Amino acid sequence: MASIYELTESMEKIWQLMAEGEIEDSVLEEIFDDTTVELSEKLEGYCKFIKNIESDIQGLKAEEKRLAERRKVMENTIERSKSAMQKALVVSGEKKITCGSFLVYMQKNPEKVVMDEPLIENVPERFLKRPEPEVDRTALKEALKSGEDLEGLAHLEQTESLRIK
Repeated sequence: MASIYELTESMEKIWQLMAEGEIEDSVLEEIFDDTTVELSEKLEGYCKFIKNIESDIQGLKAEEKRLAERRKVMENTIERSKSAMQKALVVSGEKKITCGSFLVYMQKNPEKVVMDEPLIENVPERFLKRPEPEVDRTALKEALKSGEDLEGLAHLEQTESLRIK
């Protein structure tokens, strides 16, 4: 982990164990409850640790994107190569060719339905699939905020979350 903030030696060991998943939350809470270190110092240590991890996450995301783009280029190369090979077989009139240790051949794919009528309104009901109903939470929230009584169905809750600036 490349640190953008310097951590104390003891905090660094704790964070290293936590980052590797080798320390349990209960142990962290015990460390946090230790009264020998000022609360603000402990919080500062946590903040530094979080910022270091966030920095690592950004680097990993960039690498994931780079690798995904590289994979896509390779997949496209395979598809173009297969398309060229298929055209060569079609042009030659061959259905099967042995080339070295490979056998290249054309095979029929399973049948698929091709819609002649693009408008769904003209398709009989027995051929339609309906998605499961989904709860519109935004509409529920608006109704609850406007004072509508939906007891037993839904209620509003407000939680808190930590922010670090």
